[in-house]
Amino acid sequence: MRLRKIFAAALLLLSVGTAMAQQMPPIPVDKNVKIGHLDNGLTYYIRHNSYPEHVASFYIAQKVGSINENDDQRGLAHLLEHLAFNGTEHFKDNTLQNYLQSIGVEYGRNLNAYTSVDKTVYYFTDVPTARVSAVDSCMLILKDWSNGISLTTKAIEDERDVVHNEYRMRMVGQQLMLERALPKLYQGEKYGYRLPIGLMSVIDGCKPETLRAYYRKWYRPDNQAIIVVGDVDVNHIEGKIKELFSGIKVPKDAAKVIPVPVADNDTAIYVVDKNKEQQYDIINIMMKNETTPDSLKGTLPYLLEGYLKNVATSMLNARFSEMAREADCPFLQGGSDIGNYLVSCTKDAFSVLGVAKPGKVKEAYAALMREAKRVHDFGFTASEYQRAKDEFMSHVDKTYENRAKMKNEQFTTQYVDHFISNEPIPSVEDETQIYKMVVPRLSVDVVNSAVKQLICTTDTNLVSMVFMHEAEGAVYPTEQELADIVKQVRSEKLEAYVDNVKQEPLMAQVPKAGKIKKTEENKQLGFKKLTLSNGAKVIIKKTDFKDDEIQFAASANIGYAAYQNDPINAQNASAVWGLSGLGEFSSNDLEKALAGKQCGVDFSFSTFRHGLSGTTTPKDLETMMQLVYLNMTNVTKDQKAFDNMKNTYTTVLANKSNNPGLVYQDSVQSTLYLGSKLARIPEASDIQSIDYDACLEMWHQLYSNAKDFTFYFVGNYDEKVLLPLIEQYIASLPNQGMKIKIKNQPMPCATGKVSNVFTKAMENPQSQAREMWFAKMPYTQKSSVLADMAARLLEMKYLRSIREELSAAYSAGANYGVFFDVNNKVQVTINGMAQLNPEKADVAIPCFFKGMDEVIAKVDADDLQKVKEILLKQAGVDEKTNGYWIQTLGMFDLHKVDDYSNYKNLVKSIDGAQISDFLKNVILKSGNHVEVIMKGEKNK
Repeated sequence: MRLRKIFAAALLLLSVGTAMAQQMPPIPVDKNVKIGHLDNGLTYYIRHNSYPEHVASFYIAQKVGSINENDDQRGLAHLLEHLAFNGTEHFKDNTLQNYLQSIGVEYGRNLNAYTSVDKTVYYFTDVPTARVSAVDSCMLILKDWSNGISLTTKAIEDERDVVHNEYRMRMVGQQLMLERALPKLYQGEKYGYRLPIGLMSVIDGCKPETLRAYYRKWYRPDNQAIIVVGDVDVNHIEGKIKELFSGIKVPKDAAKVIPVPVADNDTAIYVVDKNKEQQYDIINIMMKNETTPDSLKGTLPYLLEGYLKNVATSMLNARFSEMAREADCPFLQGGSDIGNYLVSCTKDAFSVLGVAKPGKVKEAYAALMREAKRVHDFGFTASEYQRAKDEFMSHVDKTYENRAKMKNEQFTTQYVDHFISNEPIPSVEDETQIYKMVVPRLSVDVVNSAVKQLICTTDTNLVSMVFMHEAEGAVYPTEQELADIVKQVRSEKLEAYVDNVKQEPLMAQVPKAGKIKKTEENKQLGFKKLTLSNGAKVIIKKTDFKDDEIQFAASANIGYAAYQNDPINAQNASAVWGLSGLGEFSSNDLEKALAGKQCGVDFSFSTFRHGLSGTTTPKDLETMMQLVYLNMTNVTKDQKAFDNMKNTYTTVLANKSNNPGLVYQDSVQSTLYLGSKLARIPEASDIQSIDYDACLEMWHQLYSNAKDFTFYFVGNYDEKVLLPLIEQYIASLPNQGMKIKIKNQPMPCATGKVSNVFTKAMENPQSQAREMWFAKMPYTQKSSVLADMAARLLEMKYLRSIREELSAAYSAGANYGVFFDVNNKVQVTINGMAQLNPEKADVAIPCFFKGMDEVIAKVDADDLQKVKEILLKQAGVDEKTNGYWIQTLGMFDLHKVDDYSNYKNLVKSIDGAQISDFLKNVILKSGNHVEVIMKGEKNK
């Protein structure tokens, strides 16, 4: 409320806004969304959106979550969410999932749900809408989720173990400490006992009727919203909603969803905890404050609160980033947030967070508190605010320019938040107009006044969490020591922050332009290939997928496989290049100089190739081109940033043996690549041996000759603007640099049958298994499609057998990989994987092989049709993105394979016999099979 009053007062001071502020006008609701309400309380949102074409997204949001559970129901909201996929009135057992797959909806990617403390949301996205009958069936699914989930005893019994498997996967390290801490952090209030994952004792012991009673009590039209966005007939959808949902009755004595308040704390709350699987020490200092009531979120001051939170955290995060580069800074990373207090929506908090250097927890805690106090005492500077404001408005402009090409999920997520908590949903046009009218007139003094109200100067509403790595001989701060630090920092007299900014342009002098010597046009794929005077090649393709987006890439033929005699430097070289300075600008100077610019360029360094990538807008295209030029010609040392990177990596990796996920990932890589350090997760000691000069020497070898590169530009550019910039900044790149004497060398790789089975102790034991079959072959579009389809068929098998029938995993799946080797052949890999209940691992792992045998023996015709529908639908979505075309043009130019033109016809033509033959006579015939199994056991 204090922030609201500050912004209301600020509006009164604006010459254009006096009357507006006095009347507190509502934020206009976007007219392009149809919002309606049925007599039984159901709310619906329908919007026609034709980007991408011919698909839509379907959601049902519930205003209930784990906070609505009783003490003996902890976890039932989450269990219920699982069971929505295991049988409904019109879709028995698993036929709901099967039906959606049959029309092109991919499980996991397009079909999913989530349960939080205050809401439960189900959705399926990118649903093909050409057939009205399919759209109507999707509406029937939403109706079933509303009040037709079957909740059979068998389904409930089968799903209990699946929830256990999810608990094993999620409740590790930091999450376990949070679960222990919540009761104290909420002073014994209900929020302290309502993590959505719940209690496994409740999951195991609840009677089916108890769950059904919870469902009947809370899943009602007055707590639900139907959201449909996409290429649909709005009137038809509205008619179906009225037809399907109007008859659902709400009991007269229905329980009300009542917000659960969070009390202030008069004295500070400190929590210090430790865990062996926590890799590093983290600090979270929170200062609780009142949240804006839902009833007041529809007015202008609330929109400006969002602006305040954005710019304030942006400015403070920039300070923390700058501080972390200093050698004497006690934290590796720092950050800030203004939002919900932990898991509750009825209390907000201003938070500062950090990752402490080893042995520096108390010093890091003091430094974070000190910077919060500095903001309270002095505020932010005018130059800091200008950068944050420019960056914010640059994003506003980009959104406005792309307003006609917004994806469905950009709307559906807004409508969920509007329904659950009355978040405003103005049109992009109205929101942009408001910001352009008001933001330029909001001074840094207004922002500083507002932020000052959020920062505690007393123990009231101060809350601190310190979660640490548990190790033998380690010393942990006490709660009293933290309290003493707070008292000490509050007594200090600080100096105001000084913002040092370079005023020079990125490039003091532009290079002498080169020339475009040759232009070739490919009409089939719609691109032009330019040959430049320095020998570089450029491929350009104009699109209108996004009105304000241009994607860029550059690629050349040497990768880290050429540096196998120097694996640690090669493995980390691209990270070192990326944190370095450019010209006269350090990495910190560069961040400040690029504020308000929607562009960036990153290095890429893969096994056999190196290059650059980036994204920009037409407005900032020249800035990106300058970054490309500088990244190719003038990378300079930034020792502070380099030292911070080494310290961060070392801290994270020092305890990697305590992280089961990292141990398993490292074991997979080590097994596949015969222990090569280029493929493995490095040791902390390896990081300390990274040589900055050696990494820069690699950069000089690889990037100093433009003739080695092909550059790609895809997006909504103006060719009359782009071509001169290509001549100015790419054709001018040197082509007489150091001649590369190194060559890619084959990576060591396992062959034949290899098995690595080991045991790992952990707090919540879970096993992991991966079965990998692979073969080398020439690359063709058909081999890639066959591998993709085979993996999807196997995943369907594994989900049914390992998850549904055995309840042995939260998820089980398969995927494929196509990896080009040094000789431009590819290794095609089929992977089966799952995180398993250790008690069921021995019966689950054979399912990987059984599924392979079954697909080879005979491909299920229904499954194959589902795979085809998914691939054809997804192809229609993907081909309308610039990223797809960057990849497709790269494949065509480098490997002379057109992955676009015949793709859909090829998918349609593949039959089961071809897939079976591919698996049997190509993949399995190679004799290459690697398995890596980690058996989980309880920590002793």
